[in-house]
Amino acid sequence: MPAPSKKAPKAVLLKLFILDAHGGYAGEYAVDAECVVEYGDVLKAIPESGLRDQQTVYLGENMATAFHGEKMSLVAITRGPIGPEDLAWVSATLTVTEAHLLEATETGAPGPGPDKAVLESLSSALEKREAQLADRERALAEAEGRAKRAADEARAAVEAELASLREQLAQAQARLEQEKNRAEVERVVRVAVPASPGPGTDEERRQLDKDRKMVQRRALDLLDREEKLRAREMEVASDAEYLVRIEKEKEALRAELEAAKKANPPGFDPEAARREIDQRVKILQQKALDLLDREERLRKEREDLERRAAEE
Repeated sequence: MPAPSKKAPKAVLLKLFILDAHGGYAGEYAVDAECVVEYGDVLKAIPESGLRDQQTVYLGENMATAFHGEKMSLVAITRGPIGPEDLAWVSATLTVTEAHLLEATETGAPGPGPDKAVLESLSSALEKREAQLADRERALAEAEGRAKRAADEARAAVEAELASLREQLAQAQARLEQEKNRAEVERVVRVAVPASPGPGTDEERRQLDKDRKMVQRRALDLLDREEKLRAREMEVASDAEYLVRIEKEKEALRAELEAAKKANPPGFDPEAARREIDQRVKILQQKALDLLDREERLRKEREDLERRAAEE
């Protein structure tokens, strides 16, 4: 995606100096009341050859641009460079102002002096320009709003589609895992047999069928033994957890006995309590021995199973 183009800074009109046909000062129109640039500052910055039409000179952080007409000239003081569109607008405003003055001169109608007429014409042109800019800014804001809503809708649609695709991918992966497990089981219990028997005697075919059935039985037997072994391992783990729980209960009983000895409440028989605890300890010890014996048998069976699998 190409990088977005950077917008050039927009020129801000601060003041207009009005010059007569001979280049003399005829008045000024301050757009920004805080602008401190005077016509003398402009004269100091103008070169000896003068300013051509639409030529610009710098006044510190501001800029002065000249616009020459047939009967008058304007010097626009701006903050920032004037763009082509602004140049065309100021030139058109100057032309309209000159036409207004020429019409007033030809009709001979009494009216305000030239300076005041020029200022009124420029003020009217600026108001129209401001209204046009306001309309353009409003249209731009509406367009940006529509673009943002469209982008939000498109983003929501893409996110919904991505969520659907993720769900489909998860389902496909689950199905693939199931197929892999099924294929693994089939690989264990299936023996590759040629689609059609090759040349050979009936005795060879019978031997092949016998070997195939034997291998299938051994594979099924291995699967069954593996399942039983897994069940017994789970049982041993459960017994181990039970033994740990009983050991904790034994420790709790001993703690209660010690507390009872210290308290020595009436009617309490420490010897009877000790005998009961000893009996429970013996039961737990026997349970532990049984678990150790079962674990040893399980280990031997596992070694035997691994040895048979290696031999096969």
